[in-house]
Amino acid sequence: MHKWSISPGFTLIELLITVAIVAILASIGIPNYQHYMLATHRDQAKMKLTAISLLETDNYSRHQEYIELRNLSIDLSSETYQYSIKFTANNQYQVIATAIDNQRSDSHCRTLSLDHNLTRLPTLCW
Repeated sequence: MHKWSISPGFTLIELLITVAIVAILASIGIPNYQHYMLATHRDQAKMKLTAISLLETDNYSRHQEYIELRNLSIDLSSETYQYSIKFTANNQYQVIATAIDNQRSDSHCRTLSLDHNLTRLPTLCW
């Protein structure tokens, strides 16, 4: 009588199938994750732009002037966007978030802006 012994290891075919499945899942998952991260950072930038606008409006209602970003009580440190403000005639302003580092791959939304009339540009990104 022959006794068949079962090998406790994996065959090469089983290992190749497993590697192929992992590769397929990674090729689908990694781009989706990167897109999700870009969108999340963009949403954070939009929230900061809105907060800056609210602070500027509040300061204007109290002192009849807009102030520079460095004088606002808001943390503008970010690894994905750089914030700036432009003042124009007739007490108008535009707050701008410019993408830096990896966020620059968010091609349509590299620059976000919000002005004194709450005009949001580019509209596709808001």
